[in-house]
Amino acid sequence: MKLSIVIPVYNEGDSIEKVIRVLEAFVRMDHELVIVYDFDDDDDCPVVRSLQGEFPAARLHKNEFGRGVVNAIRSGFKAARGDYVCLFTGDCTDQPEAIPKMVDLMDRGYDLVSGSRYIRGGVKYGGPWLQTQFSYWGNILFQRFTGLPLHDITYSFKLYRREVLQTCAPKYDAGWVVSLDLGIQAALRGYRMAEIPTMWIDRQIGESKFQMQRWLPIYLKLFFSGVRQLRRWRKENGDIWGTPHYKS
Repeated sequence: MKLSIVIPVYNEGDSIEKVIRVLEAFVRMDHELVIVYDFDDDDDCPVVRSLQGEFPAARLHKNEFGRGVVNAIRSGFKAARGDYVCLFTGDCTDQPEAIPKMVDLMDRGYDLVSGSRYIRGGVKYGGPWLQTQFSYWGNILFQRFTGLPLHDITYSFKLYRREVLQTCAPKYDAGWVVSLDLGIQAALRGYRMAEIPTMWIDRQIGESKFQMQRWLPIYLKLFFSGVRQLRRWRKENGDIWGTPHYKS
């Protein structure tokens, strides 16, 4: 199987049908949708089951590592069968039509392809003003300080080559900090990276589960340690992150 799309959910029953339908409309290659839930009473489960006759690529997978988004992501990555693995949110905020473009870049030899809200052509609509400012300036400064070819490393909407996930694993149980965490680990292993402009639209149904006050200290810790480590790595190894690795 070429592509696995991992979707961690927590009572997203009001939006998961839309997520499945738009993904199935835009992703035409051989793929699977791995919807990861924490508990049997999650309201996503009956919705997904009702759609499996129409969309057999959708399958439910129970989180085997304990509740929480990081454990759900770990569990989904482990269950994924595709050569490429995309992390996609269950609240309709990511841009499904970007996935084929991300796959095309990975076919060209990149190991990690990220959506970006903060490059020309990218956009972020909605969300708390303060959170947006932290996100924008934090990402831009991280790129300037490290030289990585990613201007939105904290964005969860990423496509990973399977071997990246076999050598990198989340270190912190701190929600969507996982994206920054994995991005730094991948860079320190010399994996090639690329990005494409994407559009993020704040969720229209339900409430965001982003916990800024709880996760900010870990973001800051990773920011400064990541800058220090990546600057040293770049000095020793050169700037190869943006060079595709063509395999014979």
